[in-house]
Amino acid sequence: MRILLVSGPGISLKEPFDSGIEAFMVSFANQLINEGHIVDIIAAEADVDSKFTLINPFIESTSDTPNALECFREERQYRAMHINQYDLIHYNMFYPHLLNAGLNFNQPSFLTLHSPADETRVLTYKQLSSKLKFVAISERIKSQWDEALGQDIPLINNGINMDIWPAKNSAKREYLLWSARINQKKNVADAIKLAKHMQLPLKIAGRIVDQSYFDDEVRPHLGNQIEYVGHLTQSELSRLSHRAFAYLATATWQEPFGLAALEMLASGIPVVGYNTAIPPNWANESVFTTDSLRWQDLIKLVEQSYSISSETCRKFASSMSIQQMTVDYIKLYREALSQETNGDEIVGNHSLPLAPSNPQTL
Repeated sequence: MRILLVSGPGISLKEPFDSGIEAFMVSFANQLINEGHIVDIIAAEADVDSKFTLINPFIESTSDTPNALECFREERQYRAMHINQYDLIHYNMFYPHLLNAGLNFNQPSFLTLHSPADETRVLTYKQLSSKLKFVAISERIKSQWDEALGQDIPLINNGINMDIWPAKNSAKREYLLWSARINQKKNVADAIKLAKHMQLPLKIAGRIVDQSYFDDEVRPHLGNQIEYVGHLTQSELSRLSHRAFAYLATATWQEPFGLAALEMLASGIPVVGYNTAIPPNWANESVFTTDSLRWQDLIKLVEQSYSISSETCRKFASSMSIQQMTVDYIKLYREALSQETNGDEIVGNHSLPLAPSNPQTL
């Protein structure tokens, strides 16, 4: 198959990645290529050694919040692409004007739901639901979007390349580890409080997206015990994980999936955190969670995690591999292409008559 993955204008697929979605797209594209498919990705930039072909149809750079004129220009540039060379289109980021422009194409179109069912996305996706085939990345996301869209949306768990996250049995465990975007909802403040109370060193990694939060909640605590190591590549973070006692997942919002936690489990590190930060269906002895949002309740869980082996963590992570995820997507793709050939369209897990394009502009 020839597949077009769509991120959006201005999106960088270079490491270190800005979020888990970029990591998802790169790993997925590489695995699709390993399986013998041809993959192009629409984005602004990518690493020079990428296996996929980068396509950037957007002649002029765009702002994070494009105005109406910029959206119109980007729509026009996207529509001018030779989309008929692809068997299918797979969207991964929220750009309503590009989704709307895609209604003009005849190829089967998929959209992976990486985000919660907030009001803006629900409104947009309801208008486009006759043309898009949605995929949920976790049971938590599926439950939200099933209700919001009135569909039985296919579930394909995110997967990771286990080779990127090798476990290393180290007798010298030195610190706790926290890695995510640095802002209030990711809540590194609780990880700092926990490390200080337990008198354990803490390594903090991640992109600073809220400078005021960093200055108020992180910078005053930095020193020999609490260290900010910067925004790291996957290989850098993998090396950092090898001497960690545990990975702290302290986000106070409901994480759609928890990709960073899965990467650390693959690296052989037990995960300790709140149920908001870790999918509730991750029932495994290498994952320690609490229903509360009190850092004090994590103390005992960190102590319990010391007895968990790297092998136990890695075995659980391997149940969500990039290979299995790709197999599941390819099956979904082939089912959709088969339905298209027969003149039907898949919506959720049901077949419905082919619906006309929705001409409404968002």
